[in-house]
Order: sequence, then structure tokens, then C-alpha cells
Amino acid sequence: MPATAEKIAAAHGYCETIIKSVSRTFALNIAFLRGDLSRSVLYAYLFCRIADTIEDTVFHNYYDQKKLLENFRALFSRPIIDWVALQNWISDFRTSPKTASESSADIQLVFNTNRVVTAYSQLPEKYQAAIRDCITEMSGGMVEVLARKSAVKQRLYFSKSIEDLNKYCYYVAGTVGILLTRLFVESSKVIHTSIQQILKTHSVSFGLGLQITNIIKDCWGDYRRGWCYIPQEMMRKNGFEPEGLFLPQNRENAQKTLNALILKAANHLDDALSYSLAIPRRLFRIRIFCLLTLFLAIATLTEAKDNPGILHGKGVKISRQMVQQIVKKIMFLSFSNRALKNYYSQFRLNIGDAG
Repeated sequence: MPATAEKIAAAHGYCETIIKSVSRTFALNIAFLRGDLSRSVLYAYLFCRIADTIEDTVFHNYYDQKKLLENFRALFSRPIIDWVALQNWISDFRTSPKTASESSADIQLVFNTNRVVTAYSQLPEKYQAAIRDCITEMSGGMVEVLARKSAVKQRLYFSKSIEDLNKYCYYVAGTVGILLTRLFVESSKVIHTSIQQILKTHSVSFGLGLQITNIIKDCWGDYRRGWCYIPQEMMRKNGFEPEGLFLPQNRENAQKTLNALILKAANHLDDALSYSLAIPRRLFRIRIFCLLTLFLAIATLTEAKDNPGILHGKGVKISRQMVQQIVKKIMFLSFSNRALKNYYSQFRLNIGDAG
């Protein structure tokens, strides 16, 4: 039965409300977009967050977790939503044994997946198709990551190599870079072929830069839950095993490892700058959306560089004052590529050479 106008409005209202609970930063960025593009980005982000919650939650049974991700992927395998399958999927998640608190915003979002799907189902097909492709590839990649985690017999799951890290980041963030590029292109004829090529060239790198930044920022929390995405080969190169990442005797070498990863993330964010500056100035809302994401990430990396707090179990978080300053600066500089490059270099120089 088609959803009523009231039900659709309520579903969209839920999406606008829950985004502020699951990601204040993204809620800030998306506020600059308008129309179908804004709605598409909002619903797509929430779907990605739902998949990430399934992958990130500690389940007592790997097979329950795997089945949930596979069935989530199956929901997006065709243009027509199977509402019965969706309700069954939500019920399966509710009854599956897991350690996450049911009061958390992320878990509550999963419980309300049907409301996000209701809102998404009203989008034009071209936006739905882009979102479907992203979610099916992302969820499939997460199933592969889960299989690798379950095969590890030790307490912690490690990314063994930089290649492993890149593959993981591609699935959870590179796919999002591709999706956003498709949505931007669909939303405006101003993005002609030559601009599209620049965006496509840098879209995956943009996503990888953001994800590696998150890994650095959240490494202590991940470690406490039994996961470590910092490549094992990078730690061994600096003379310690992954189990010793937070041990006092390894702090100097651990900081070297984190700084090397910070530089890797910054190199990707250099591509993100090229991506953002390629967006035509008249599409200033899309430019600001991308630029805010970029500058909040590079500011986080600057804060993380040589920061002993990370290795003392403290997270990395830029201050609210810094966020407000970046927003004001981006709003003021958004039409000048030269000024934006100069502003970016103020953060980038604190991290080191591009390598």
C-alpha cells in the first residue's frame, strides 16, 4: 500500500531528527544542501550508518551478524522494496544476541530503518539507483571484512597491511565518495564532462582520507572493543606488535606509526581539496558541503599529530570553537580557490611533506 503524505512527511522528519543524534558533524554539512540532493544524501548517509552499525556492533554469533548484512544488501538488490522482508529484517536485528545498548542512537536508527526506507522510496529513481548501488557494494564488502575478522583466532582483529586498510576503507567510505559524485552529477547539468572526470578521479581518495582520519581519531575506542585497523606492518616496522600499541614503553614508536598514518590520510585529503575546488562556484552549496567535510578532517589530523593523548586513551576532537571558526572561514572563502588553497596549507604544513 502506498504511503500517505502524512506518513512520508513523518518519515522525513524522523530522518532530519535522527541525523543530529548519530552525527552532528554530518548534520551540519548537509544543512547546506537543498531539494532532492539534500534528501538523497541524508537518506544515503543513514543507510550507510545502519550498515556500519551492523558491522561495528559486537555480536555473540558471527553468523547472525553476517546474515543481517547479507539480508540488508538484498533489500537494495532490486528497485522495488520488499516491505515484508524489511520488517522481518528489523525483527531479526531486535532478537539477535548483541552487546550494543538498545538505547544508543545508532541502534534506534536500525530499529527505524523502515522509516528511512519510506522517505527514500519517494526519491526520483535516478537517485534511488545511485544509493542502491552504493549500499549493495558497501554491504557486500562488509561481509568480506566480517569473514576476515571471524577467521582471526586472537583477541584483536588487525589490518595486516596497508592494502588491507585501503580495501576496508574503500568499502566503507570510497563507495560513498563514488555515490556522492553520482548524486552531484545527477543534480546539476553544470557539472560537465571534464569536471566529472576530475571528481571521479578523486572521489575514492576523498573517502579514504575521511575514513583513515576516523580510524586515527577512534583508535583507542576500537582497540577496547577488540579491533585495530592500523596496519600491522606499520607497527612492526616501528618495532612493536599490535598488542603493544598502547603500552607505555612503546609510546614513542606508536606515535611514529600514528604520524605515518596521519600523513597517509593527509595525502588523500590533498586529493579531496582538488575534488572540492573542481566543483563550479555557482554550485556553492555543494562546494561548502565538501569543503566543510574536508577542513574538519584536516583540522582533526593536525590535532592528532604528535598528540600523546591518543596513546593515553583519549580521543581526538577539535573544539566547538574551531568548528565554528572553520564554518565561518569556509563561508567567506568558498568562491576563491586561491584563498581556499592558502587556508588549507595552514593545516597541511603542520602535518608534513606530501610524501
